[in-house]
Amino acid sequence: MKSGIIRDILAESLSVGHIDVLDRLSNPKYDEDVASELKLKATIVRTMLNDLHENSLVEYQRTKNKKTGWYTYLWVRREGKIREYAQKYLKTQLTELNTRLDDETKNVTFQCDCMRVPYELAMDSSFVCASCEKNFTECDNSDVIDEIVSEVSRINSLLEQT
Repeated sequence: MKSGIIRDILAESLSVGHIDVLDRLSNPKYDEDVASELKLKATIVRTMLNDLHENSLVEYQRTKNKKTGWYTYLWVRREGKIREYAQKYLKTQLTELNTRLDDETKNVTFQCDCMRVPYELAMDSSFVCASCEKNFTECDNSDVIDEIVSEVSRINSLLEQT
């Protein structure tokens, strides 16, 4: 895997360990070989391989040892699916952020010393927090909106680059 942007997205959505495993699969390899190269327990590598398989980033060929009855798995990276996965992840993040942005711009929120609540909850409790017993005051969420807009812009930029 070459693209730094794709690697960053995979690290955010999965982990650096998953990227290390993917890097070892430029050629088909057995899970034990990947574990040995990474100096990790095979069970840890198998867990990461299963995560990657669940996301269609790797595939395997299973063979049965006729003497022992055990299965062995030969794993390979699915190059064509990596960019697709990264784009899908970013689009999901974008959808969630746009939903939050919509909520923040359309709804009035209130806060006390310990939490932030929508208008309806503040009104139901007579604008007094049951936890800290402080009054709820209207919340200025312009900073939250600015952060969400900034993150939407960042993700849109990443989408264009992938």
